[in-house]
Amino acid sequence: MASLEDLQKYCKGKTIIIVGNSSSLLNSNNRKLIDNYDIVVRINRGYQYKRQLFDEHIGSKTDILSMGVKTGVYAANIIQGNSVNYILSPIIYSDRLNYPNVYEVDELTYNSLKQFLGNTKPSTGISTYNFFNRFIDFMRLDLIGFDFFESSAMHRNQLGHIKVKDHNGSKESAFFESSHDPTKTILHKLKGNMSLPNNIPTHTQANQFFFKNNKRR
Repeated sequence: MASLEDLQKYCKGKTIIIVGNSSSLLNSNNRKLIDNYDIVVRINRGYQYKRQLFDEHIGSKTDILSMGVKTGVYAANIIQGNSVNYILSPIIYSDRLNYPNVYEVDELTYNSLKQFLGNTKPSTGISTYNFFNRFIDFMRLDLIGFDFFESSAMHRNQLGHIKVKDHNGSKESAFFESSHDPTKTILHKLKGNMSLPNNIPTHTQANQFFFKNNKRR
């Protein structure tokens, strides 16, 4: 298992971007912006192992993968060859991930964030941001592809993102606004239509792909 000190040393003084999985990200081309950061952090199914389907939208580089899916089986389907430098496990109720490069966030960190959010379940995205913001001595820590569930739907988008009743987007947005240093952290705003793009692969629950031709429901 990796230690907190391992991650702190790896990230110290670096520019870091956390890439969320909102549908709005898939309607804009941000490859150059994202891949120019020293460290790119992706979340759950936003990590496209050996796929190049969405590179123009989300970039192709992944240095740290933050995993908050519940079961180790689903996690293994996403991680696959484990070609990232580190895996972050920020959700304490997820299965334990038995990889040598995994760091698991402690219960106190998770529960203090949950308490701030009014005892609602933190999303993997806000939990990932909270970890880096609290424990890493970064040069920059920016976010992209976060709209705090505004573009979420009841079915998964192409990056596996789905609206979850247990999460509170407005409280997570308020937490981000109150906790970040605007001189060192920005949330890249995305323009354009936030609905799901058509005719590109979409995740099913089995983590497979089908082609979606219908408009967002």
